[in-house]
Amino acid sequence: MNLSLSESKKKALYGLITQRYDVHMSRFPYAKYPSEPLNEWRKQFADAPHVRPDMIRSALNWRCGFWQRSNAPFLQKKIAITAIKSWPEFTGQAITDHAEILAFWTDKFSNDTLGFDAAAFLLHLLYPTDLEMADRHRLSAMRDLLAEVGHEVPPEASASDLTSLTIYTEFFRSLLPKMQAQHGEQSAVKLDQFLMAYGNREALTKLSEKFGPSVEPIVSFVDWNDLTTERFLPSAILGRSNADILFACLLLALELYPEKATELKVESVVELLPLGSGGVCNPASYHYAMIAMFGGQKGRDFFVFEDEALSKSFTEQANHSTRDMRFYKKHGNAKITVHSKYVKG
Repeated sequence: MNLSLSESKKKALYGLITQRYDVHMSRFPYAKYPSEPLNEWRKQFADAPHVRPDMIRSALNWRCGFWQRSNAPFLQKKIAITAIKSWPEFTGQAITDHAEILAFWTDKFSNDTLGFDAAAFLLHLLYPTDLEMADRHRLSAMRDLLAEVGHEVPPEASASDLTSLTIYTEFFRSLLPKMQAQHGEQSAVKLDQFLMAYGNREALTKLSEKFGPSVEPIVSFVDWNDLTTERFLPSAILGRSNADILFACLLLALELYPEKATELKVESVVELLPLGSGGVCNPASYHYAMIAMFGGQKGRDFFVFEDEALSKSFTEQANHSTRDMRFYKKHGNAKITVHSKYVKG
């Protein structure tokens, strides 16, 4: 089954995406779906017999929006447990046919929407060059957009089988050349994020109204082996915990936006380091890391406070087992500077 999209239809689809991109991407939960671990899993699952249980659990937690979190819903946890238990059986059968792989996992998970989404995700990880990542939200986005530009939506695009995944892959890849002019190497990531957000727009709109817009991290990943800037010395950072990662992200962000460094406050640092920065995506871990970054815990000296007493207060909070996780928000107007040891010259 082929979509056979004409160039005029592709242009019309890209026009719709462009018109609605900013609105829907302001609702995309970046911290729940970072792209870096997904890229790593694609490499790991290429060698299926050596995929470890922790990789399976992490990947499936990511798929359902619980990356770095342990409070996934029961049904999601059940799917991960089933996948881990069934993985030796799956690899032992050495199945390579896409339809048979999808059938194997939908049979294990159950043939409902949740089971199909998880099975389709595993199939994508195993064969990312053959099939794009698809689920009920992305398939719904495809059908809605096709209908809007007047292209007949194939009935097969609504099925929970390989045909719908194949149709989606054709749809997705036919739009990539249009996206590349604006998004370059990130075109596939950006298109995937948009389609996920658009297909789930009703739920994400409600969340946005309740919690405000999502903020995409300026720096979503830190590679300690390739961390250089013209103005700062990230090599002087001795630790490798989340607080240290966030400070490294700050230096990289200030390199991109040097005007922000002229008069730093705690609140301006927080604005440059939204949840998800450096891969710190768990809210509790993020709040603790923010407090620790501003304080002197474990010998840290990242900032010089205009009010020196505040530095001690942050340190005390970081060391306290019942710390106020929003402590940094209460001192947003506190003036600070990056310690000179992390600044070149």
